[in-house]
Order: sequence, then C-alpha cells, then structure tokens
Amino acid sequence: MTIDYALYKQVMEYLAQYLKLSDKILKMQVMQYDEVIDGIKVLIKISDINGNTTKYCIVKFNNALGRAEPNCVDNEKDALRIYRETY
Repeated sequence: MTIDYALYKQVMEYLAQYLKLSDKILKMQVMQYDEVIDGIKVLIKISDINGNTTKYCIVKFNNALGRAEPNCVDNEKDALRIYRETY
C-alpha cells in the first residue's frame, strides 16, 4: 500500500488537533486503506509514546466535497465494524 506523505502528514496533524492531543508525542499507524464512492477511507490506530493505544479513527475523505469526516472510538472491535460499514 502506498500513501502520499503529504496526505498522511495532513491527516495526522488534523487528527491530533481534532482529538486535542496536539501537545503529545503520538504514533499513528494506518491499519487499513480502501477506495470508496467519491473518495477513500482510512483506519488509523493512534498510540502514545509508550505504545498504549489512545484511539482508533476512521476517516473518510470525500473528493467531491473536498472534506474529511473523522469518527474516533476507543476500541479496535468498534473501529473495525465502523470501518466495514463506511462507504
């Protein structure tokens, strides 16, 4: 899977601000990435510096509207379910 670094950086900065975690050192890992109608969807695992998972975020990028729609949850099971249901 290849992800454009500029997009990756922008998404990660946006999520840190969205979650009010901008003042922390975070590790963000793309777990899944798929094309959907009018854009893409990404499942991201966000951890602190010690590797403790903070959040899972599903972000849908709508190319037609030029915006991102995040949905963040605390556990992986819910994140995977939401990711599968996102079109």
